[in-house]
Amino acid sequence: MPIIDYKPKVRRKRNKQTLVNETKKTIKSLLITLSLMIIVLTIAFLSVTNQVAQKGYSLQQAKLKNEDLKSFNENINIKITDTTSFNNINKSYKINIMEEPEEKKYVTEKDNLVY
Repeated sequence: MPIIDYKPKVRRKRNKQTLVNETKKTIKSLLITLSLMIIVLTIAFLSVTNQVAQKGYSLQQAKLKNEDLKSFNENINIKITDTTSFNNINKSYKINIMEEPEEKKYVTEKDNLVY
């Protein structure tokens, strides 16, 4: 029977650290993670707030423009109504066939004299 030669398994040496060192590493990694999260959330909050402010400003500008256009439209409608109504009145058949009013004086110069 042949003799089997077994090689021992190569084992890695562990770096043993004290509990204090492990806790310091964990605390550092937690602080870095929390700091990064705070920075990312702050940037996201500022960008969202900025977008909301821009939309609010745009909405206000659109409202002002809408009010200006409404007043302009109202002025145009008034002008159109005035022009068409005067033209219709002048062209009306009833007005053309009306007689001129006669001039009557209810109070004469004689009535105004004081004796």
